[in-house]
Amino acid sequence: FSAAKLRDALLTRVNGVAAVAPAAAGDYASLPDGSAGKPSAAAVIVTPSACGGATMTGFNPAALAGSPAAAATFRVGKNGVSEMLVASSVRLASTALAGQLPARCAHYKETVEGKTFRYTAEESTITGIGTLARVLNVRPSGGAVDNLWSLVYQGAGFVGSVTVVGPNASEAAVRELGEQAYAFAVKSLS
Repeated sequence: FSAAKLRDALLTRVNGVAAVAPAAAGDYASLPDGSAGKPSAAAVIVTPSACGGATMTGFNPAALAGSPAAAATFRVGKNGVSEMLVASSVRLASTALAGQLPARCAHYKETVEGKTFRYTAEESTITGIGTLARVLNVRPSGGAVDNLWSLVYQGAGFVGSVTVVGPNASEAAVRELGEQAYAFAVKSLS
């Protein structure tokens, strides 16, 4: 799929709210990170460093770096919501999704502008969305920092992800959004 075709397969509204800006399309590596309002990756130091990409996206971002992709970001109440679609062969999708969250990333820390935040990350496989799907929860240890839920799935010729970041983020919300995003992408790309 081309980046333009993937852009047309993104949700246009989430809970009745339009995207905060027009959807972006291009190679995956050239798109915004889709973390729905978190600081840019360059401003964040993650320890252990291997945990940065996996805990933000739920998949191995390096495996899809040159693939056509599209992303949209929404602001729904106090939550940031993002959706991303990346063109992918079955082999490439398997590589990207096979790198489950490393055990050492179950507890990690981020340093942003001199402040350190500690997180716990958990991942589990789910059924009912695509041919393979996983849900990832990254939650802060102490402090009033936003919760992150991300769902990644494999479709026919693409990998998709939806992420919800904020005080009202939940597994139920990201699953419902993942089901909607997957159904719309399949319909649009068939």
